[in-house]
Amino acid sequence: MKRIIIIGGGLSGLAAAYTLEKEAQENIQWDLYEQGERFGGKFETVKRDGFLIEKGPDSFLARKPAGIELVNELGLSDQLVTNSTGQSFIFHDGKLHPIPEGSVMGIPTDSAALMKSTLVSEAGKARAVQEHDLPFEPFDKDVSLGEFFEQRFGLELVKCLIEPLLSGIYAGNIYQMSLRATFPQFEEAIQRAGSLMQGLKVPESVQLKTTNTKNTIGAFRTLRNGLADLPAQIVASLSPAHCHLNQRAEKIRRKNGSLEVRFSDGSIEECDKVLIAATHDTLARLLDAETTAPLNEEPLTTLATISLAYDKSEESDLPEGTGYLVARTKNYATTACTWVEKKWPHMVPEGKMLLRGFVGKAGDTLVRQKTDEELIELVRQDYQEMMDLKKTPLFAEVSRMQDAMPSYTVGHKQKLMQLSQNLKMQYPGVEFAGMSYQGVGIPDCIALARKKARQLLNEVTE
Repeated sequence: MKRIIIIGGGLSGLAAAYTLEKEAQENIQWDLYEQGERFGGKFETVKRDGFLIEKGPDSFLARKPAGIELVNELGLSDQLVTNSTGQSFIFHDGKLHPIPEGSVMGIPTDSAALMKSTLVSEAGKARAVQEHDLPFEPFDKDVSLGEFFEQRFGLELVKCLIEPLLSGIYAGNIYQMSLRATFPQFEEAIQRAGSLMQGLKVPESVQLKTTNTKNTIGAFRTLRNGLADLPAQIVASLSPAHCHLNQRAEKIRRKNGSLEVRFSDGSIEECDKVLIAATHDTLARLLDAETTAPLNEEPLTTLATISLAYDKSEESDLPEGTGYLVARTKNYATTACTWVEKKWPHMVPEGKMLLRGFVGKAGDTLVRQKTDEELIELVRQDYQEMMDLKKTPLFAEVSRMQDAMPSYTVGHKQKLMQLSQNLKMQYPGVEFAGMSYQGVGIPDCIALARKKARQLLNEVTE
């Protein structure tokens, strides 16, 4: 009997366990261990007074197939809901500015639309459109997103448009984040066309369709009764005897050709393969520091979401759109706000309004320092300035995610390669999956976890 152990009961661990449950032969046993009291990791949907409130992820990209494929396998396809509006705004200089049409992840492709925008000054626009004619010298090594975009478009466009969108995805500092590990499509586009604006005019060619403009309608999916149904349905499909809660793995070591996992209660489990389905700080705890050294210094950002429910009134009328991001030109507490009743109408009762604010930036300790009540008040202060919203909310739901979001810093791909080589040498049979490695989105995590599960399955059946 061969045995595979999965450590971590978030989405990645559950996706790996689901794959083994469906595809493993009878002579292969798998077990999933989660240190907490429930499976599902960051996924949590609260149902309160007719509202559906996501305290973790609220949706996933439809263009990446792994998410839709798993939903279909689980029999949840009839529960899929598509986002109702696509236009997003940037709050800058005291106003909400529509993201210019034709933008791809904040990168302008339509010069005319950019020139009409109120977001960037005339000088900033003139500098940005020079990108058409700027020569491009191929990089001989990885560079930061910030360096790349500032060189092409100038500082003002980066600060007002590009940084809010890209930092919003990774909650990171774009002047530290790797171009090749986050958006290699940008480098491919400019190499192909000589200009990024020109190379991104056909988004399909670089697999980037998320624009945060009206064209983004239908780009995202969620589940009708909340996205927490996704991990819950996976758990329901698994063999309960192989799913273990309140079991914190402490150390992994090799012994006589096999692997041993020691848990906090002193118990030891032997196996042939281990998949660590968690962020890299867990990897560092379970293995020796020399092996995990390539990622040991990689930052993790602590985040919070603050959802505020309101009665709707003339005072709270909002533009048509999904919400806004906040330009990093002034130090506000919030980095973004989703207008939930606009983006996901089914989540909000008639006559009500739900605002989902995001707090937390790379290197920022605000979320750690403030109480829930203080965070709510900071968000309300921002809303008063940004949306002229002075109303008292009906209630608030606060969700904290400690050390939740990895930043793929410059050289990330090389660091991953070195980590893989170290594991092969020091811990053969140990693999990793999760947000820290090859994508932070739901489909990315599912795809990597299922790939690694199948890899380990093939190895034990050879």
